[in-house]
Amino acid sequence: MSPPTATAPVAHPADPQRRQVRAVMPAAVLVAAVAGMVVAVLAQQANPVGSLLVPVVCLPVILWRWPRAGVYLVMAAAVTVEQFAYQVGGQPGAATSRIPFFHSLTPGSGVTPAEILLFCAVGLWVLRTAKAGDRLIPRSPLSAALGAFLALIVVYLAYGLLVRHGEYKAAIWEIRPWFYLAVMYLLAAQLMTSLRAIRAVLWVIVVGTAAKAAYGIVIFLSVRNMRPRPEAVLAHEESFFFGVSIVLTSALWIFGIRGRLRRVATALLPVVAIGDMVNTRRVAWAILAGGVLAVAVVAYRELPHRRRLLAGAGVALLAMSALYLPLYWNKNGTLAQPARAVRTLVAPDPRDQISDQYRVTEDANLVLNIRATKDLGDGFGVPIDYQIPITNLTAADPAISFIPHNGVYGIWMRTGILGELLFWVFLSIAVIRSCQLARASDRETAMLGALSVAVLVAYVVMGDEDMGFFWFRIALTVGFFLGVVEAQLRRIAAAAKTGLP
Repeated sequence: MSPPTATAPVAHPADPQRRQVRAVMPAAVLVAAVAGMVVAVLAQQANPVGSLLVPVVCLPVILWRWPRAGVYLVMAAAVTVEQFAYQVGGQPGAATSRIPFFHSLTPGSGVTPAEILLFCAVGLWVLRTAKAGDRLIPRSPLSAALGAFLALIVVYLAYGLLVRHGEYKAAIWEIRPWFYLAVMYLLAAQLMTSLRAIRAVLWVIVVGTAAKAAYGIVIFLSVRNMRPRPEAVLAHEESFFFGVSIVLTSALWIFGIRGRLRRVATALLPVVAIGDMVNTRRVAWAILAGGVLAVAVVAYRELPHRRRLLAGAGVALLAMSALYLPLYWNKNGTLAQPARAVRTLVAPDPRDQISDQYRVTEDANLVLNIRATKDLGDGFGVPIDYQIPITNLTAADPAISFIPHNGVYGIWMRTGILGELLFWVFLSIAVIRSCQLARASDRETAMLGALSVAVLVAYVVMGDEDMGFFWFRIALTVGFFLGVVEAQLRRIAAAAKTGLP
């Protein structure tokens, strides 16, 4: 019997990569430490904008190596950083509202860190795509509808500035959200091709909204004894994000998606729900109701084995509402906020009645503006003509002279009947494409389709009631989910051609 022979160790395929990472890691840590010190020094200078130079220089390197990092960073900012600073009872609001991610770098420049990040991400994506010989823009009904709508916006931007002599800065702020939505749609459609990558953003939504809700609860506890008590403690947009987070948690359960994400989302659900209540935004409950109903309807259609469960949950929810609404109908505390939202539809209190009357008068003025142009639109940058007297809120919100609460009428006023029709065609195609994704055999992919329908419903509700089409954070989030739908439908179609699962 011959003695055993020694065998040479087999190198693991990943060993060279691991050695490279180990070799580069000390240098990366050193560079990060030096960069951090440089940023700290620059931030204390007279012009703190200089502190952005180091991240801007490093950004292209990071995005070239990890293209999806741009999407992750933008979505993390969209979930947690406010578009504008605000106050609560005369005091500064959340510290995150003072992070200048959506603010101009210098007065008059009009360029924001968000746009620098998006520009770098898009530029490097174009280079990588061209190098690989791939298509830059998805060929689909959704991209065609969005492209047609954006083209019309450009036409009416030129009309508003050149013919109607509108204000340039106001016009640019008006159209920004639409191009943010389009850019994020393109990036997500190209980069969010794997469920793992999408799941990372869902984690950002779950954890980010819970952190913001907890922050809102802390602010609420610090001002709850003020008289009068502040109407809200967080920004308007949080209603959208809280609703999306709660609907996401519901969708994970309805579609039977097990795992750590569902466990963490469920554990954080009470924090998000309480944060939504203490923020006292009436539109929050319309967003939540519409989103949950959208997921339930899609699931009822696509998951026959869940229909009995969904029907039972619906009956239980109606029974709970029959007990809850009479109990909290005449109350205004934290737990009474959902009941207050329903009550204002038939018997608003004085505060809500004033707000409702302002919206009614504002809508009436928008209709007059639409009729004045014979449904052709007056272009962007043109101040709203308030023919019917209305409370002047420009001191608190200068943008209110150009951007109304009712974004549906706002689109009609700016781009005419053609723009309004194109907008609804775009949204209809987006819902259809999302429903197509909800028919996927993979449950997690189907859940993303149903969730995208809910996001679109929340977008329309927020746009109709509370400037939802103007908020940059919402536009980026909607663009992300539309891109996810596009990427996943393309992946399913490619798999069907090759016969792969």
